[in-house]
Amino acid sequence: MKTGWLIYSEPDAVKNTSFIDWLKEEASLGGLSLELMYAERFAFGITENRLSLYYDLTETELPSFAIVRTIQPLLSRQLEAMGLKLFNPSAVSSVANDKARTHQFLAGAGIPMMDTLFIHPSIFQIQSMPFTFPLVAKLASGRGGEQVHLVKTERELADALSTHPEQEWILQKLAPDAGKDIRVFVVGNKIAGAVLRSSANDFRANYSLGGMAQFYHLNPAQTALVEQVISYFDIGMAGIDFLLDEKEAFIFNEVEDVVGSRTLSATSDINIARLYMEHIAAKLKKPESE
Repeated sequence: MKTGWLIYSEPDAVKNTSFIDWLKEEASLGGLSLELMYAERFAFGITENRLSLYYDLTETELPSFAIVRTIQPLLSRQLEAMGLKLFNPSAVSSVANDKARTHQFLAGAGIPMMDTLFIHPSIFQIQSMPFTFPLVAKLASGRGGEQVHLVKTERELADALSTHPEQEWILQKLAPDAGKDIRVFVVGNKIAGAVLRSSANDFRANYSLGGMAQFYHLNPAQTALVEQVISYFDIGMAGIDFLLDEKEAFIFNEVEDVVGSRTLSATSDINIARLYMEHIAAKLKKPESE
């Protein structure tokens, strides 16, 4: 039985106990074993001219693989450089966890997205902005709908940017059908299912912010666009979010690397944990060259 690390931050592990237990159960059924590891207890760097890794102050041996459920790009790259197989790979997490990098990475691929401006508050000048209000201001590193602001005036924009003046932001034109989006769940670079999220009271449709969810059946054009986005990544498990235009066509929004599955579980009988463990088991059986 191959053993892998399931890496969480300690606060997130407390909030996701049931999902962790679910992953462990499905891993066991698939011939794998998962050991919960806390990101805060790792120390890593270089010892005697070689990459090194410590856990609870003890230099530790690597398992067969790791599922990274926290956003620590440098830790992910260290683990990969030391030979560990990661789900998701660091190349996915480094792009997906930065909204500006995600849009920049996919630009020019013919994937529809809202007009977007990458800015840093310390050097941004309002008179250089080519867009008109209203706009959506998003912290590039934000997750779960946090630090996403609908701004209608210069003052509202300044107030939003002041919350994290030292970090990168993106400004986007407001989507035609604000308050509604589609989250497509992807496992092993295949579509597992999709959920329509909507809110009657907020331009953000996040379930964690009080939005509603229902299972969503993709049409052929939507499926083709999702598969086009997927083709640029090596996804273990992730969510890809799309906005909608006036004709219900998809507009790419973001990739959620450490995706939750509450909406999919609440609206379908799809066992995404089992699909994920089956994908990992299959990948571990393949030679590295494949």
